[in-house]
Amino acid sequence: MSASVSRPGVSVVVPLYNEEATIEELIARLRATLLGRGERFEIVLVNDGSTDRTAERLAAAAAAEPRIHVYTLSRNFGQAAALCCGIFAARGEVVVTMDGDLQNPPEEIPRLLDALGPGVDVVTASRTVRHETGWRWVGSRVVHWTARLLVGVDIEDFGGQFKAYRREVVEATRTAWAPGKPFFALAAWLGFRVREVPVRHEARRSGGSRYGMLSLVRLNADLITSFTTLPLAALAALSVLAGAGGFLGVVVCLATGATEGFGAALSLLLLGLGGVFFAAAALGVYLARVYRTVAGAPTGYVLRAPAEVERQVRDEERDASGSGA
Repeated sequence: MSASVSRPGVSVVVPLYNEEATIEELIARLRATLLGRGERFEIVLVNDGSTDRTAERLAAAAAAEPRIHVYTLSRNFGQAAALCCGIFAARGEVVVTMDGDLQNPPEEIPRLLDALGPGVDVVTASRTVRHETGWRWVGSRVVHWTARLLVGVDIEDFGGQFKAYRREVVEATRTAWAPGKPFFALAAWLGFRVREVPVRHEARRSGGSRYGMLSLVRLNADLITSFTTLPLAALAALSVLAGAGGFLGVVVCLATGATEGFGAALSLLLLGLGGVFFAAAALGVYLARVYRTVAGAPTGYVLRAPAEVERQVRDEERDASGSGA
């Protein structure tokens, strides 16, 4: 049997951390939704080092349903790492990602799948009503603004994990992903075509949000350091300004004979800071190049292969299927 025949149509990936209270309902609603559409599906559940009975509930669910696949991380690595673990393990032609706390209603998955039409590679959910505190709302707005600026995709809601990806997006992003790179932002930055659709967003059933202020700060830092060297450019510009100001001050001090006092000290300080900032910016540029090389940053992707290449791939798949029969 060829890989294309055995591959499920839809994979639903859910990272979980201490979600024992919602797992059974989550699975039941996912099964009902996907069976109702007649989908060939799998459910990929990633236990991100939970300390409650999440692992026990997941083991029972996997034993009862062969279409459930459970991956358990050795400790709590965070939602982004757990999410990518599930995405790269998923086999579906379409990979849907969502949170496990039921704030993303499983019944809204068809809305994402229906929007994944011709000319669309990724569908992202826009939460029509958001259930979050005031400070979280402000922090999320900063994340969205930063992501839009750096990634170059004009969508309203960059937050949340309720999204659908075509298989080619997953495979292309797999080679470019590295720890610290948000998966959706990376896929959008690579140029895959994104469509945004409104969906319901429900209140959390139990517990509190896993994202505190520190998490939002870390997410913004990941966005900045993963997709731009703008801070290095700013540091280089600062070095030029400080160095020019210091040099001008030294010239003025020498011309007027005021070689002592606050003005002279400030000029020398600015001149020294200019040199330090320039050295730091230059070192940062070299480190950025090393990072891009180590992380495997791509130079570009071909969205659609030429017809002759596609025919060759089909021929190879047919030959492989025939030899394995």
